[in-house]
Amino acid sequence: MKTTGNTAVVLQFFERFAAGNAQDALTLLDEQAVWWVSGKPDQYPSAGPHTKDEVLQLLGRVGQALPNGVEIQVTSTTAQDDRVVAEVASRGVSAAGKVYDQRLVFVFQLQDSRIHRIREYLDTLHAHDVLVAH
Repeated sequence: MKTTGNTAVVLQFFERFAAGNAQDALTLLDEQAVWWVSGKPDQYPSAGPHTKDEVLQLLGRVGQALPNGVEIQVTSTTAQDDRVVAEVASRGVSAAGKVYDQRLVFVFQLQDSRIHRIREYLDTLHAHDVLVAH
């Protein structure tokens, strides 16, 4: 698949998330997909690898922490071979009134128009402060 096609899949993934439909976004993932989140699990509970089913639970916890939703803006993408890198700005307000203002980098690996791997890099200290220690 051409890199432009892979980029279109990734942009569709984020469009679905931005519309508040995480479950629909996850339909773009292969059933065996793994979503890895940066950080140390003993310091940031969301860190580490997650199966597709575990991602729904993870996103549910984020939804509880940010009850009014999250604004998502893809600020750039770069594609090569089977990989798409997306820089993303994410913003929301926690139930406790803390502002979540995060910049993230996602590395997607695709095969046959399906997302097989996601690696997410973020400021885990900020995420923990707003999403976990609320």
